[in-house]
Amino acid sequence: MAAKIDEIDAKILKSLLLESRTSFTAIASECKITVTAVRMRYKRLWRDGVINGEKMLVNPHCLGYQHIADLGMITAVENEEEVKKFLESKPYIGELVGPMGHYSFWGKIALRDLNKLHDVIEDLESNANIRHVNAFIWAEAVNIEYPQNLLIKPLGRENTQIVEQPALINNNQAPCDLDDVDKKIALILTQQSRTPFKSIAAQLKISSKTVIQRYKKLRGNLLPRSTITINLNKLGYKALANVFIKVSNRSKMPDIYLQLLQIPNVIVIIREMGTYDLYCAIPLEDFDKLFEVNGKIMRIGGVETAEVYLTGMPPAWPLNLFPSLIESEYMKPKYWPDK
Repeated sequence: MAAKIDEIDAKILKSLLLESRTSFTAIASECKITVTAVRMRYKRLWRDGVINGEKMLVNPHCLGYQHIADLGMITAVENEEEVKKFLESKPYIGELVGPMGHYSFWGKIALRDLNKLHDVIEDLESNANIRHVNAFIWAEAVNIEYPQNLLIKPLGRENTQIVEQPALINNNQAPCDLDDVDKKIALILTQQSRTPFKSIAAQLKISSKTVIQRYKKLRGNLLPRSTITINLNKLGYKALANVFIKVSNRSKMPDIYLQLLQIPNVIVIIREMGTYDLYCAIPLEDFDKLFEVNGKIMRIGGVETAEVYLTGMPPAWPLNLFPSLIESEYMKPKYWPDK
């Protein structure tokens, strides 16, 4: 059931989606209300389930994980429960969902060495119940979310900031020089991004000045985005359109990318290598919106095909995909392909 959201609530959500550590004082000034009113509204949005997290998103390239891929796995319906248990036993599979189109399961994997992808696929296909595994390799894993593009009623499109195509993140960048203190600070912030520096300092038994210095360094590399997470169902969205696009001429990719960003509610765009060239995630209010969005995509010059798979809405968006990679660096080995 959708929550009751007014224009001020929507502005608060927009502000915190772009930067979750935005002070209530700054939000109050923007919305022309008191700080107390902002705080009360923020608590109500949590209570109503609209806001369900405060996260900092991780750049996996900083940890040496240069390659991210989606794995689409096909199995017979009668074997799905058994295969699900098998996949959940594999520590290298993250964010397992399903079904996705003709795939029974869909999962993500992070790799330092792309050659290990073949080992992973062979390991999965060693299960007699898994008929086939396809890999969809990301061209980047940072700057793929566009909360600016999300429509939050009663704010209209005129209140939505039009965004531009970001520079492609260099997948070959060297891993960042991080010590255990950096990683512990980062882990705290990936789970609770509004945690006060004083509280982090007390937990780690270091000075607040040290936390602030480390934080500034981390925001420049490992933690590129600070955001709240929201339940899109509470904003009236019923399903997620997962759109896989093939373009006819890759030289037109920058223009196609920019035109996709002009479509309301295109909240994720990932450039891919292989079968498809682009992936888009678009929350939908109803089926009419699906046809409308599909029509807009197909009218973009250079779009050859667009395959749309509908799934349920993720419980929290933006997705917090990679904090376990920080954990695996100093707490426990989690990603098998790097052993």
